[in-house]
Amino acid sequence: MGQRPLTTERATERRQQLLQAALEIFAENDYDDVSVDEIAESAGVSHGLIFQYFGTKKELYVATVEPLIEEFRARIAPDRSLPPPERLRTSLRAYAETISAHPRGYRFLMTSGIGFKEAREKVDAARLSAVGRIAPQMGLDPARPEVRAGLLGWIAYLDAAMLAWLDTGEPEVEVLVELIASALRGTGEAIAAASG
Repeated sequence: MGQRPLTTERATERRQQLLQAALEIFAENDYDDVSVDEIAESAGVSHGLIFQYFGTKKELYVATVEPLIEEFRARIAPDRSLPPPERLRTSLRAYAETISAHPRGYRFLMTSGIGFKEAREKVDAARLSAVGRIAPQMGLDPARPEVRAGLLGWIAYLDAAMLAWLDTGEPEVEVLVELIASALRGTGEAIAAASG
């Protein structure tokens, strides 16, 4: 009996299965130490199927970045019904919760996940998108160079703080949230001073 045809739905499910297997392996190993055969075995497929879906190991590696970005973005969408300070705190708490639920994915995204130019470009685009969302809530124009530079610097601080917290589990989440929120207020003040 022949194999069932690969429907769009089945193809999407298979692609997700391959991405998940790849992420788990890439998150724990250096890129050069991972083989396509290892990923295929983990996913329970032939290595030829990986090439069919992604072309090369590098393309598979880069493809693991975008779903991670989208998942983190979806989980921290701000609640527009809250006043801005509480909206920020709520989003930061959700970010910390998401990171603690997906530590390997976050660590991969922030460290080895950006090992290739194509992956860095996706992360950079996500950060610029965040600037575009945050700036208007602060009454700032995201197109201004000092706004873009200041908020990108704050996002780098946010990610470094989250990685440090993930490594040690300290400080407590509420303290972490206040530190990061205070840093954003300070960034806003610095941007206002630079805008003169």
